[in-house]
Amino acid sequence: MNKPVDIHEIVDHTDLSWTYIKKILEQFREEQYVGFHFEKLGNSWIIWKDREHVLKQPRNTCGRFLDE
Repeated sequence: MNKPVDIHEIVDHTDLSWTYIKKILEQFREEQYVGFHFEKLGNSWIIWKDREHVLKQPRNTCGRFLDE
């Protein structure tokens, strides 16, 4: 299921810093990874991707650090 992910949850599960995650998100924006969205929701930030767009493979993502 494609649903928004709380970035704080990524920080907790990966021990990556918010600064590093923000850098990755800014790369997505600069390199025009169409379909990735992130926004502030309450006291947290969320990220999700739009299934209507075919995305090129990012070089470096936070998702590879998550255990599923």
